[in-house]
Amino acid sequence: MIGSVISATLSHAEMDFAWSGSLEVTDPASFQRIRIDDPIDLELGGEVYKLIVDHKTLDRDGIGTPRLSVAVVSASARYTAPRAIPFDRTWNTPVWAKDAAEEAIGAAIEWDLVNWLITGGRLAVHNASPLDVVKTIAEAAGGLVESLPDGTLRVRHRFPVAVHAWNTASVDHVLTDDEDNLSCRESHVRRTRINKVLVRGYLPSGDGFLSVEIDPRPDGPNKGQTTFYGGDTAHLLVYAGKEVSLASPVTSAGGIMPGAWQEVKVTQDIVFNGTSTAVLDKPAVAIDSTIWIGNDLGTISKEADDRTITVPNAGVAIARITYRTRVRSWGLYAPPIVAGLDEFPVNVRFIGTTQEILGAGEIFCQRGDGAFRGLDISDPLLTSDEAKRSRGRAEIDAGEPLQEVSLTCLHRPGFEPGQLVEVHDALMGQSWRGKITSVSHAAGGTRLITSLELLRYI
Repeated sequence: MIGSVISATLSHAEMDFAWSGSLEVTDPASFQRIRIDDPIDLELGGEVYKLIVDHKTLDRDGIGTPRLSVAVVSASARYTAPRAIPFDRTWNTPVWAKDAAEEAIGAAIEWDLVNWLITGGRLAVHNASPLDVVKTIAEAAGGLVESLPDGTLRVRHRFPVAVHAWNTASVDHVLTDDEDNLSCRESHVRRTRINKVLVRGYLPSGDGFLSVEIDPRPDGPNKGQTTFYGGDTAHLLVYAGKEVSLASPVTSAGGIMPGAWQEVKVTQDIVFNGTSTAVLDKPAVAIDSTIWIGNDLGTISKEADDRTITVPNAGVAIARITYRTRVRSWGLYAPPIVAGLDEFPVNVRFIGTTQEILGAGEIFCQRGDGAFRGLDISDPLLTSDEAKRSRGRAEIDAGEPLQEVSLTCLHRPGFEPGQLVEVHDALMGQSWRGKITSVSHAAGGTRLITSLELLRYI
């Protein structure tokens, strides 16, 4: 028991993970007994909040009665520093997002976000708290982590209702100037417009692959030769990704003639060093065979960049992969003498231009005409299209024209970040709807006031 509480504040913003606030008490004996992390049940306006003591403060001004205040926070604070011990962990086998999050904190989570199967090895943390794991998973799919009044963690989408559907969706609260509203302040409109994003579930090994080498093949036109003299023709191999178009090369001396595009076979040992991904040296048109030299991590998949190889399970292994790659041969002729020299270098410049090709492992998320494209999103945890769409919608919703509004009203129970509110206030103009981003309660004596931060769709 704390004793008499003469004032209390409590707030929660949607980018936080917990309710936090302070209590001013009058009973010195109770204040002395309070210890850090002691549980506290705080009732505000009929709602009960499960909290713990974060710290306490004693202030004396030398004249009046000492001021005794206790800072409180949701019990979910136990899942992060300084209360939680950091740890290292890799989930080497496939795991459902919700299961991994609940395993990390050792408790049930109210999961209001897409749940998807994460490939083994994609989820790995270093020196992380249990809450870090939950946030990493949630943010990958466009979600966030918050605490319910009873201290339970909740994972939800940043925008539980898509912004363009606010006008027709059911609302959680209706506030009127007759019964609720005390003040309202409109602020600026966010104008970072986004209505199209590319979302991929892997980290690309590199866009626009292009490489050039002397043809080393014993049965090739160079017959294995790698040293050339004036008057010789050196044959080059140019490898390019499917998204690359080659311009005519330029040489500092002599001339260069193109050959035809062809497919050649390459055999390469790729190493999985406790991971579920590895990278091929060249872009693969198709994979012909795979031999696991020891540990078998499962069926391999080729991502859209044609170089990233993924497997279902992470581990330490070597796969011998034979694949076909696209190559073009060029013949570089060097004259016998240049500038009076019979030994001289030759510089050849190859230029490629890229075009966007959508492939496996990546999707476009678009609303309307798609004229305002945001930055591409690459996250290895996004191993399902449903999870990618969830992340894409979060980015697009955040890119809608949203106005920040601050509203103060008489307290009512049930306010939580993410909820939809319909506001009727004649002096502020027409009625409107918005999403709660922050809730703050302030109690003093018999008066209980709630302050809301909202985003209004313009």
